[in-house]
Amino acid sequence: MGIRSRPERRTTRVEGIVEAVRFMEVVAMGSNVVVRRLVITGVVGLLVAGGAQVASAHRTPLSVEIVSEQASLAPDGGSMTFYLSTVCDGGWTIVEARVTVTQPQASGTGSFTPNCGRIPYNVLATVPATSGTFQTGPAEATAVLVVQQGPTKRAQDSATLRVRPDVSVVLADQAVLEGDGAVRIDVTVTCPMTAVGKGGYVRIYDGVVAGTGTFGPTPCDALPHTLSVRVASSEGPFRVGTAEALGSASITEGGDWFTGSDLRTIQIVQA
Repeated sequence: MGIRSRPERRTTRVEGIVEAVRFMEVVAMGSNVVVRRLVITGVVGLLVAGGAQVASAHRTPLSVEIVSEQASLAPDGGSMTFYLSTVCDGGWTIVEARVTVTQPQASGTGSFTPNCGRIPYNVLATVPATSGTFQTGPAEATAVLVVQQGPTKRAQDSATLRVRPDVSVVLADQAVLEGDGAVRIDVTVTCPMTAVGKGGYVRIYDGVVAGTGTFGPTPCDALPHTLSVRVASSEGPFRVGTAEALGSASITEGGDWFTGSDLRTIQIVQA
């Protein structure tokens, strides 16, 4: 009959400490009561310290950081957007989540919703101008996150952002099929007064054929401008039904190019 090996027994940290208690009690048997009390007190301290280390290892830190170096300015200067990074516990109560932006001629404050977790998660923050109008150029931003888990905890970060212009492009939900197989679709472009419009294009794919139409520059006056763009394909006529459409427009400011776009599913309908 074979000899069955004895199963391996793993000793946990607590079990090891308990064994140490038994051993030290045996050692202290011949000593006085004071020595035995010192032994027990030392072991209790080990147990408490071990528990504190475990609790500390699982404690979630609190932080907020402005991770963007640039902010996108709305065409009308009424707001700007940029990214934050947050670390927080999902069980905490959010007391305050606020972002403040200042420029010489304008300032604004907005709230954000933290995405809590033990690793950093990005959050898009939009800050409306509450005084004046935002412009391109530098801006000072401060983010504050306050939570409550018993006592309140606070995290804060500040950074200088470069505010860049943003061009808004919005396609219509429908395109009209013309007699020659091409389609017409409206596109609305809005860009800030500090920029210069450079025009753009619309590309449509109906699942069989694809085509592209272009349009010229639109005025950059912070107002929406709608154009009707003709899109034709060298691959054949478009068909009535669902299609994918991409609209894009570019602007320049200070020698830099900026592009906005809109991608959506549209319906091609008969004229």
